[in-house]
Amino acid sequence: MSDLVSRLARFPLQHLTLGGRQLAYRRAGEGPVLLLLHGISSGSGSWLNQLEQLAAHFTLVAWDMPGYGQSDPLPTATPTAQSYAEVLHQLITALELAPPLLVGHSLGAMVASAYGRLHPAQIRGLVLANPAQGYGRAEPATREQVYRQRPQMLRALGAAGLAATRGPVLLAPHATPAQLALVANSMMGLTQRGFEAASYLLANDEIRDYLAGYRAPIGVIDGEQDVITPAEGIRALAAAHGNHYCHSLPAAGHASYIDQPAAFNRAVIQLAAQLSEHRGPHASVS
Repeated sequence: MSDLVSRLARFPLQHLTLGGRQLAYRRAGEGPVLLLLHGISSGSGSWLNQLEQLAAHFTLVAWDMPGYGQSDPLPTATPTAQSYAEVLHQLITALELAPPLLVGHSLGAMVASAYGRLHPAQIRGLVLANPAQGYGRAEPATREQVYRQRPQMLRALGAAGLAATRGPVLLAPHATPAQLALVANSMMGLTQRGFEAASYLLANDEIRDYLAGYRAPIGVIDGEQDVITPAEGIRALAAAHGNHYCHSLPAAGHASYIDQPAAFNRAVIQLAAQLSEHRGPHASVS
């Protein structure tokens, strides 16, 4: 077991029952609330560096999204981002959290954006890290391919095989064995049903539809070595929204918060301050 994975013991999973279904999460720190929303191939434990390093500044809550880890799946196999956002609202309500800053990575950014559209007055802002934009506007054949691809790999390879094959793609080439082990550890929590539902979301939903209904500024983090959600596409998304603050991490791949945790955490702290100004003019930060 790597040092990073062993340190997760400091942040054990906690559990709630919401609407008759179990939801698992990790919690650390005190102060303004950060809700950490992982991507399609991950889990709450992937946020170890944030749970450790940002706890002096924030209350951090990292969930296992429905169908992942020890969280029960959604009742539908064909969810939208709003389906997950509704469970997220139940979590916020049950934990009696103050209005949070939502930090969504990859597919988690789409869930965060859906929540922002549904409950804009009940959050302190959105930080979209390496956001997956979704394929909802693509041709049917493309959407079908996106929907089937990842679940088929999980079915054929198992979680361990998928982690060995797909895990390194999430990180920059310089990733350490400990970082790769942290990615693999989170992927061991994948379930077929949860992965299929999240893949359906990715294939058939669209982040721009949610951001169109969210008028406040957004914070955006990209990784210049991200081969899954390339930086130029993320910057175009931010520019289309108009009111935004951008941080680019030169040495980071897709899982930027694992690749470059110190730089990522500095960006989150700065974005939290910038977004607290709410409707100020947008800025670009390198």
